[in-house]
Amino acid sequence: MKIRLAFFVPVIIFLLFVVVSFWGLYAITTGQRSTSDIGFSMQGQTIPDIALASLDQHGQINANAPLDLADWQGKAYAINVWASWCPPCRAEAPAIHQLSKSLPVLGINQRDKPQDAMAFLDQFGNPYQQIGVDPDGKASIAIGVQALPETLIIAPDGRVILHHRGPVFANELHGSIRDALNSLGIDQ
Repeated sequence: MKIRLAFFVPVIIFLLFVVVSFWGLYAITTGQRSTSDIGFSMQGQTIPDIALASLDQHGQINANAPLDLADWQGKAYAINVWASWCPPCRAEAPAIHQLSKSLPVLGINQRDKPQDAMAFLDQFGNPYQQIGVDPDGKASIAIGVQALPETLIIAPDGRVILHHRGPVFANELHGSIRDALNSLGIDQ
């Protein structure tokens, strides 16, 4: 009897894992659950006041002219957290340029070398009004970022009206991001 029970317990645990995994994938693919439901999201919350040294147009880190979110209070804007080593950040670069035509975009360059960040901007263009440098990722974590890239749309009152995880593509520009901009009275 002990031999049969010892054999079936791992099999039962494995089958339970398979069932839960398929249920989760089914819920995501059918739209019953969104991947943005996973983890912490700033959506609906007030963006914290963070200040970061800035990356200037010459690739120098400048603590005397910081990216300070308090300076943007009263204005609608977007925050895009990115890095040169991030392949999805490269893929979303054209969409971030498109977004910057409708709304100021602030960049937070996470865990990157300044020269690599500048090479990225030289290759893909610079859509950012300002770029803050987040060498250890702590500021990104404070605004709810879990993985790169992530984009947040901020209302003039400092409330996050959209926290988009993952790369921004055309379908988001014509979907959830367009809806967020429309809620701000901005036509895309």
